[in-house]
Amino acid sequence: MAARHWLRSVLLLLMAMVVGACAKRGHGRAHERPLSSAALAVPTQQEFAPVPLGDAARGRELVERFECNRCHEGTGFASAPLSKNCFACHEQIIDGKFPVSAAALARFRPHVVSAREAPSLIALGARLEERWVVEYLLAPRDLRPRLTPTMPRLSLDRSQATDIAAYLTAGSPTPRALAGATGNPRRGRELMERKGCAACHSFSGVPQFITSEVPSESAMARAAALAPDLRFTRDRFGTDRLLAFLSNPRAIKADTRMPNFDLTDGEVADIAAYIRDTPLSIEPDAPFVRLPVLSRRVSFEEVNRRVFSRTCHHCHTDAQSAGGDGGPGNTGGFGFGPRGISFSSHASILAGYVDEQGERRSLFELLPDGTPRLVAALFARHDETRMAAQNAVRGMPLALPPLPAEEIQLVESWVAQGKPL
Repeated sequence: MAARHWLRSVLLLLMAMVVGACAKRGHGRAHERPLSSAALAVPTQQEFAPVPLGDAARGRELVERFECNRCHEGTGFASAPLSKNCFACHEQIIDGKFPVSAAALARFRPHVVSAREAPSLIALGARLEERWVVEYLLAPRDLRPRLTPTMPRLSLDRSQATDIAAYLTAGSPTPRALAGATGNPRRGRELMERKGCAACHSFSGVPQFITSEVPSESAMARAAALAPDLRFTRDRFGTDRLLAFLSNPRAIKADTRMPNFDLTDGEVADIAAYIRDTPLSIEPDAPFVRLPVLSRRVSFEEVNRRVFSRTCHHCHTDAQSAGGDGGPGNTGGFGFGPRGISFSSHASILAGYVDEQGERRSLFELLPDGTPRLVAALFARHDETRMAAQNAVRGMPLALPPLPAEEIQLVESWVAQGKPL
């Protein structure tokens, strides 16, 4: 039994599926009131397209179906058991309590330091725009750059995303804006420098902040890992929410690691003005460059050692030897049905997957553009990170950084050579 528990836990190693932000709102609540002319000179909620009302009861069912509690607290469901919890075993590895050798712990620890927890969903409706929650669920992006995993692209349609947002945002009041303060972006940046905001937060698209290194094992490092890139704040937060959160973070979200800096109303308005108003200069992501297949022989041993056993095995493994849970890509999970995909051996990979009609099919079948399905899934993960996802193929590895071009080249070359042992 101990061996089975160990195998189940190892499946979860590096499989972190971080859901970034979701929020809580009631159906009958009106949109935020417009700010007066004396209030912060930033866009108000009225400039955003309204979100259709979702079905919160159906949203609760969907939250359960998509197993949001495997990563998050604050879902309305109990935490997932260790065998299905995406982060609990990582915490045990870091604390030295995971039942493996000291040498194994030393190998594992560097890989899980940035994947030890996900943000809770507690009281997020008091901070986040519901329309943003819907769009984020449909097209997740790298919101927290210090975390290795990101929110996975689940199999959701817009109606489902709207219902989930309605459930997760139910009951959180919208804070009122601070009155009588006009923010000054220049003063706001100076304050952010002085308060050391960049120690935890990145802010893509603005001139670099002066900051200092955060010790990797410190409590501050854990807070920094959950700190979002501030470039997204102008879309995530409405003006009222941002002002209230900066004024007293823990009054809005009791479990936040954001400290209270005891800012005056004027300082709050200045920082909010910089976050919301400063122009962003974002360099577009470089397009993925597909490398030509290798002329040298690529063996299964090589591609398995460098790719399959390091990346794919965590979600696609032999269910029997793992105590029944072969990961979401095999026995199912996170709303995905069982597809029977196992990267445990050469033979199991060649056995393929089970389609929606229950038929066994090859992972290497050619798509209309001539790309093998497995290779296309690796390309698709690059598309997802550039916000150019193609719904036909789910990007892999799910919720983790895309594979480097050289590793995809290795897989594609092995496939092109006939998948030799």
